[in-house]
Amino acid sequence: MFNQKKKVIFIYEGIKAEEKLLNNLVELFFSSAADVSILNCPADGNIYMLWSRMKKDGFETNVIDVLKEMSTVAKERLRNFRASDFSEIYLFFDYDGHNDNVPKKYLNEDVLGEMLAAFNNETELGKLYISYPMIESIKEIMVDAKDYKHLYLSLDEIAAYKKNVFSQPDFNNYSSIDEKHWLIACNASRKRASLLVKYNSFCTYAYFIQNLSQEKIYFYQKQNYIKNGSLLCILNSVPLFLLEYYREDFWDRVTDA
Repeated sequence: MFNQKKKVIFIYEGIKAEEKLLNNLVELFFSSAADVSILNCPADGNIYMLWSRMKKDGFETNVIDVLKEMSTVAKERLRNFRASDFSEIYLFFDYDGHNDNVPKKYLNEDVLGEMLAAFNNETELGKLYISYPMIESIKEIMVDAKDYKHLYLSLDEIAAYKKNVFSQPDFNNYSSIDEKHWLIACNASRKRASLLVKYNSFCTYAYFIQNLSQEKIYFYQKQNYIKNGSLLCILNSVPLFLLEYYREDFWDRVTDA
């Protein structure tokens, strides 16, 4: 029965790209799971809006309750749920290179750093995954090479990125991505994260878990790209979620794919 399953919620920015991609992920990797039920829920806004509302009251309000206030779609989908119903909370959002969406009073703060520190545990406030520059970066992954087409882009190019992003046919239609191509995306993203942090695309599962956290990835983005050339290393973090969630057996499948 549904009520006997562990309830997990995915929170994301909008109902277009994010919802289609995550619906596909849930269908392929969670629909047959006997012990977990996933609810997908759009925030109808960016992560900074969500964060600023929670920070205002010292993070005393649960993210689920804030979500109900922000989004009419989320309010309807969560109509029969309480915050305590969910065992795990995952958030998937885009990077905002120019802080266009950050409330003015927080412009001098490292808001994303604070958010990643706050949203670092799925059983508490939630665990945040940031895609650089945005979720559409999955379209850059080349199936044959099992890697991204481009290493980085200029911060000034982020606004045009969604329209101009290089598109592989296998990742262009989010609804039709199959399991094989998700494994390739996981392989590409774990290599890219490793390259970003330790300048080498090879890493073990133990190194991945210990050293390639979302906070570490953001730190090295800042140190090596953002502050050192106004660049951004292209990386989609949705596949990294799968690698963390399904652990070492799944890692072995990915690296063998």
